[in-house]
Amino acid sequence: MRPVRTLVVVADDENARFVLNEGVGKGLSECAVLSVAQFAEDTITYDDRPGRGSGGAAGRHGYEAGATADEMGRDRFARHLSEALEQEWRELSPDRLILVAPPKMLGVLRTRIGSGPRAAVSAELAKDLVKVPLADLAGHLESVLVA
Repeated sequence: MRPVRTLVVVADDENARFVLNEGVGKGLSECAVLSVAQFAEDTITYDDRPGRGSGGAAGRHGYEAGATADEMGRDRFARHLSEALEQEWRELSPDRLILVAPPKMLGVLRTRIGSGPRAAVSAELAKDLVKVPLADLAGHLESVLVA
């Protein structure tokens, strides 16, 4: 019987790690690491002056009114992360996906990931484990990796 290959995405608002498990008892191997700093060209800068066309007319923006800078940054990083996930998904051809992120980022990831990986999500953990060493990560994922 072929072992079940599981891709685990461990993320927060600024960093992400892609970790692969090749089957029960095989441990974890890190495939890729992303950081918000890699996408610095996509950073929004703020100005204290009103922008063009702000003369009272309702403008159209890429984010809903009232979105904070943190929410916009989280969404922007989730977009880049989902693009990287699509690439890793094609290259690695895993059987299932586990998402691990703090609650707010987990919610954004749910809406951003593509249909292929989304259909393979077998578990979600609402925890911030991005800085946990690889050797210790397996212990945190034990309950969802064997399921």
